[in-house]
Amino acid sequence: MKDLLGKLKAQFDELVAKLTGKQVTPEIPLITTVAKEYEINLVPEVKLKMIKAQKVRNLVLFICIVVSAVSVGAVVVLFSIKSGQDIAMTVQDNRLEKMSLKLGEYDELGNLVAIQSQLEKMGELGKVKTVPSRVFGALGAMLPTGGDSVRFSELRIDLETGVLRLEAQADAQVAPLIDYRVLEAFKKGASLATYDYGQYVDAMGNGIPSWCIRESDGNGAAYKVGESYYAWWDLTLEGCAGRVVSKDDTSVDLTEEEEAALPKLFYNEDSETEVNEQFLTPEEMVEMGVRFETSADGQVLPRIRDLNLLGIERRTEEDGSISYVKTTVLRAKIWRTPQFTVWHNAGFMDLNGVITGVQHFNSECITYTGVMQGGDVARWASSNSCMLAPDGLEVTSSSNARDESDNLVLKFSATMALNEEFLLFRNKHMMALGPMGQNVTDSYVQIGGMFTQAARECAEGDTECLTNANNAGGSN
Repeated sequence: MKDLLGKLKAQFDELVAKLTGKQVTPEIPLITTVAKEYEINLVPEVKLKMIKAQKVRNLVLFICIVVSAVSVGAVVVLFSIKSGQDIAMTVQDNRLEKMSLKLGEYDELGNLVAIQSQLEKMGELGKVKTVPSRVFGALGAMLPTGGDSVRFSELRIDLETGVLRLEAQADAQVAPLIDYRVLEAFKKGASLATYDYGQYVDAMGNGIPSWCIRESDGNGAAYKVGESYYAWWDLTLEGCAGRVVSKDDTSVDLTEEEEAALPKLFYNEDSETEVNEQFLTPEEMVEMGVRFETSADGQVLPRIRDLNLLGIERRTEEDGSISYVKTTVLRAKIWRTPQFTVWHNAGFMDLNGVITGVQHFNSECITYTGVMQGGDVARWASSNSCMLAPDGLEVTSSSNARDESDNLVLKFSATMALNEEFLLFRNKHMMALGPMGQNVTDSYVQIGGMFTQAARECAEGDTECLTNANNAGGSN
């Protein structure tokens, strides 16, 4: 400090001399060393620590204030939610109380609750629902063929166990005229009868809804050509429409909406179909969504893409005129019995019985196998694992009797247990298969000649009836 004050004083004297014109002799300092840098600490170290502590205190105080504000906000929000829930619950309680009072005044409340409970069980009931009418198909497949007859006078069935109890009569009308022989043929038919069920599928293997399939004509007779059965796929019903698998609109770039609007089922292009042709006017095509555009030569023509998308055909008639035809396929044939040779040669069926590329019937019971015999000829065999009456027919009693026409017959009682799968509603397209080729679907059963009046026991003194030799071996 002393050096600094001396230097300041010297500079001041020099300034004064310049102003007054006097020569000033500088004093020679006692210390000749001059400091060039000076550090002045005006704040003690204790003060610095206090300032630093104050900064830390202020920061902590700020953080506490922020946390407190957030906590208060969260409490306010939770309180608002709780209050809103309380209000909503109060409103709902009042609404439920009013509805309860209205329901209490409803006279048919008991019936309503019972119906609701039944609706909830519909899914479970569908799994165990049975079709009793299939019993007639089973019996029709077991009955002997030809002139001999077995007719029933009483038929009872236990739907839980599938046990049939029969009261019937056998009548031999073809040599040898032994009624007991007819009963034995009926027993044999019962032990050999099978059944078949499954699902019809399209050419891509997609299941076709059961309501789209027609297996019999208006008279109830199953569709059949020779020994081959078939069904018609009705394409006009809702959810049943299909399109040709080979065309599939591959030449048209479809949007997602257009693709979604097309049918999801497919049939083979070589399938037998029934169609309806409609010749369209330009106005009708516009209503169907066909757009028209002007060609290079100035003609106004429908867009080819729209025609392909809607399945409209452009035809050139003999006179050179152009017509547009919308062909609607009404129904397509589906073979239930495989067309072995045709399908195998076309590549639709391999020797393991796997069918692809053509609509067909997927059986749950029957499997097919083929063996090449030389060249392109294959020999086919089938195997059915579904027995209609696994334990056969058990005759409990038999005796000579006379029928309603006073003819001598063999009266008998019997029991038979049908396979439980045969009667279940969930098993679709059921068909009973007899050992002699008499097949009966569940869509139609001819029962007109199956039943008759109960045969009368031989009257006392009716020697012809009591000693009827036609029933030899039939007494029980």
